[in-house]
Amino acid sequence: MASRLVNVRLDPERDRKARALRDSGVALSDLVRDAIDRRFDELAGSATPAEVRRRLDAILAAHPDPSNLPPREHDPHDRRQVRAVIARRLRRRRRSATKPR
Repeated sequence: MASRLVNVRLDPERDRKARALRDSGVALSDLVRDAIDRRFDELAGSATPAEVRRRLDAILAAHPDPSNLPPREHDPHDRRQVRAVIARRLRRRRRSATKPR
């Protein structure tokens, strides 16, 4: 099994704590593995649709669209229309990138 070594810089206070843990018989590698697993589980478990909606609502409340925006030329929920808009913009960029300056 391949494994990776991770080096972590510790400030003096955390270094003191790590030494005390090691002196009391705690394997720091096990501690780090447990912390990684726990944080990963928290991250993976927090992505419920309700949580995503709450996060998006918070972002949109903090950063609302300006009131003077013109209406969109396409329906952002229609994937075919969005695909056509993206393709059109990419064609324009490619053409302008190939023109001599």
